[in-house]
Amino acid sequence: MVMKKFALEKQQRIKRETEFKKIMEKGKSYADKYLVVYVLEKSSEINPLTCPSEEVTQEGESRLPRMGLSVSRRIGKAVIRNRIKRWMREVFRLHQSRLKDRMEIILIARSSAKELVDYFEMEKRILHLWGKARIVRN
Repeated sequence: MVMKKFALEKQQRIKRETEFKKIMEKGKSYADKYLVVYVLEKSSEINPLTCPSEEVTQEGESRLPRMGLSVSRRIGKAVIRNRIKRWMREVFRLHQSRLKDRMEIILIARSSAKELVDYFEMEKRILHLWGKARIVRN
């Protein structure tokens, strides 16, 4: 029996400061009271005839959406910040199949995010912002 891997793949994580800056400068932002979402579509072209369903392009670039997180210390103690990050990662993990290919997303929690009481409220907020950004497939 093969166990399913639940963690995000390494290539799906945005970690470098240069990548964050590029997405924040070139991408579009969408915000509400609790979160800010920056969205940028990777610019490389994918030929659907040569690469119809694979997750990797001919150039070796992933078609999977990528995500970076930012949760400031102003939000609260580490326990609260880590809970917010876990919730954001889980929303991305569960709903990434609904996202368009080659999307780069940065989720930034505002200081009011500590007021969110549970995962479901966080999920609702993120999905609403993704809908505004039109990055969810129909």
